[in-house]
Formats: sequence, C-alpha cells, structure tokens
Amino acid sequence: MLETPTPPPLRRNREFRLIWLGGALAGLGSMIGALAMPLLVLRETGSPAKAGLLGTVSAVTVLIVIIPAGSIVDAGERRRLMIGCQVTGSLIAALIAGFVLAGRPVLLLLLISTALVSVLGSLYTPAATVLLRAAVPADQLGLAVSRLQARTAALQLAGPLIGGALFALAPALPFAVRAVALLSSVLCLLCLRTRSAPGPSGDSPMTLGSLTAGFRFVWGERYLRVVLFVYGAGLTAVYSAVMLVAISATAKADPSGRSSGLMVAVTAAGSLGGALLAPRLGTPRHPRLLTVLSCWAFAAAIPLLALFRSPAAMGAVLGVAMFLAAIGNVAFETEMVRLTPSDLMGRAEAGAIFISLLAQPLGPLGGGLLAGSVGPGATFLVLGVLVAGLATLLTVFLGGSLPTRIRS
Repeated sequence: MLETPTPPPLRRNREFRLIWLGGALAGLGSMIGALAMPLLVLRETGSPAKAGLLGTVSAVTVLIVIIPAGSIVDAGERRRLMIGCQVTGSLIAALIAGFVLAGRPVLLLLLISTALVSVLGSLYTPAATVLLRAAVPADQLGLAVSRLQARTAALQLAGPLIGGALFALAPALPFAVRAVALLSSVLCLLCLRTRSAPGPSGDSPMTLGSLTAGFRFVWGERYLRVVLFVYGAGLTAVYSAVMLVAISATAKADPSGRSSGLMVAVTAAGSLGGALLAPRLGTPRHPRLLTVLSCWAFAAAIPLLALFRSPAAMGAVLGVAMFLAAIGNVAFETEMVRLTPSDLMGRAEAGAIFISLLAQPLGPLGGGLLAGSVGPGATFLVLGVLVAGLATLLTVFLGGSLPTRIRS
C-alpha cells in the first residue's frame, strides 16, 4: 500500500510563503494609501467632512458590490483575477501620484478612485481566501490563518506610520510607493504554481440563485449565522464607535496626533500578539468558546476606558481585548474555511463580509453623537453595556450549537 506523503511544514510551503509575501506587499500599499487619501483631502480642502466622505464612499461601494464580486470569484480562476486587481490598483495609485505632482488632486478623482479601489478589494479578498485553501493542506489551515492575521496586525501597526512619514516628505510619495508595492505583489502571484479554478458549470454567476448561494449557506449553518450577525456586525459597529471616541478624546488633549497614534499602535500590538499565539492554544479546537470569551473581554474592557486619560493606558486596555479578539477571529475564520464547500468559498466569504459591514456605518456616527451629548466617559459605559448584551446573546445562542458538518 502506498503511503500518502506528509506535507511539508507551513514555513517550508513555497506557495504559502508567496501568498503571505504578496499579501504583505499589497496590504502595506493599502494601509499607506488609506492614510494618505484623507490627509490629501484635508491638505487640499481643510474640510474633515470631505475627508470623511472617502470612508462613506468606500463602505457603501463594498456593500453594493461584495455579493456579485463573490459570485464572480467562484466563476473564474482566482490567481488571474487577483493579478488583474493588483495591476489595476497600481495604475490607479500611479494616476493619483501624477495628479498630485501636477498640483491638481481633484476631490472628484479621489472619490472615484476610492470607489474603484473598493471594487477591486471586494474581488481580491474572497479570491485570496479561496486560493489559500487550494495552497495549504487542511490540517495546516489554522496555522495559516493565524499567520495571515498576524501579518494584517503588523501592517496595521507599521502602515500608518510609514504612510504618515512618506506624506510628510512629499504628498505624492505614498501613492507612488503604493503603486510599486502592488506591482511587487503581482510578481509573487506570477510565481505561484497553485491554480484555483471552479469546476465546469454552465450557470451564469449573475443569476439570483448564484448570487444568494453564499447567504443561503451561511444562514443554514447556525454557528456561522450567529457569529456573523452578533459578533461580526454588532461588535464591529460598536468597536468602530469606541475607537472614534477614544481617538477624539486623545486628540483633544494632544492635537498633534502623536497620542492618538500611540494608542492605536498599542492596540494593534495586542492584536498582533493574539494572532501569533493562536496556534499554540489549539485555537481551531475551541472556536465557540474563544469567540464568546473575546466578546466578554470587550464588554469588560470598554467601560474601563472611562477611568483612564493616558493614551498608553487606553491602548493597553484595548490591546488586551484585541489580543483575545485576534485569537477568536483565527478560530472563526479557520472554522469557516473548513466548513465551506470549495465551490462556494468566494460567495460565502463575500456574504460574511457583507454581514459584518452591515452596521459599521452606524458605529462612528452613533459614537460621535453620544460623546457629544454625554461626554466620552459616559459613552464608554453605554457602549460597554451594549457589548455585554451582544456577549450574552452569543453565550445563549452558541451554548449548544456545533457546526452541522462537525456534528455529522
């Protein structure tokens, strides 16, 4: 009898290393651009409202296109689709850099560019998830997801710092660097041997059945349904409100922005630590428990922010919660990848993103209005009570549920 060869460790998996490096380069470019765009609008117009319009355009665009994007991902070869997204994104970044150098960064151009980049991201993200599943053995998926989470956390820590420094040198420089970073990520994708194409099917990706297949799958799995609606949509909205109130409070005490940056950096460090530690904790074996615990950690941490004024202390409190949240996220994403049939991966991932973003636009708006009415301290207490309610719902609804395919 022939024995099945043992796959190499993840650190020696050539395909995963290329996926990791290509994603790191693309993510760095995205983080740099995400900071430089509002800074450019503020520099040209002096209007925070117009700078905030970029975020609104991005969020609305994703909500509109993410579902058809997932269907397109499941109908095509994912590596080729990712290459097309990165090349197009590089051209957009180079175009913005050229306009800035020419002294004509028109607001309309920046808004259109933001919408186009959001469309590209809505295609790229589900495609990258499907490609990861094709490149990594099933028993290494948990470790792979944790490595990608750690990469994201590290980029969230370093990207804004690099983007701010580049913008200070020259406003066009962040966009030029973004263009180069995206082209460099294309080289990694071109070196991949892994291909991830759907099986033969005569169905159009734009039919109603195809578009809703990801939603129907998520809804049919109680575990996924509960976590995405309660933890994904609910906690994401509250967390965006918490961060807005915390950044506003630190910026009021220190208008230079250094204190706000310190708080965000310390928070991101907690997320990085959780993602790195997740594999050592046997994360994939306890997805429900870790999700519930991380939600309760946020419920305990948010009211504590009312007791502190130091940015480092506020960042440390949020960092502890983000440490546990990163572990819970690794557990959930690993479980979702394992549960989802390969022909539904793009649509299920798109459905998950859509659900998680449903309430996000309400978070900063609600947090800002509440803080303006009752002050930051009382706002943190109210938001903490809301998260405690979400944690209670998770505890109740996940009490006896296991994913269908695990039970069977």
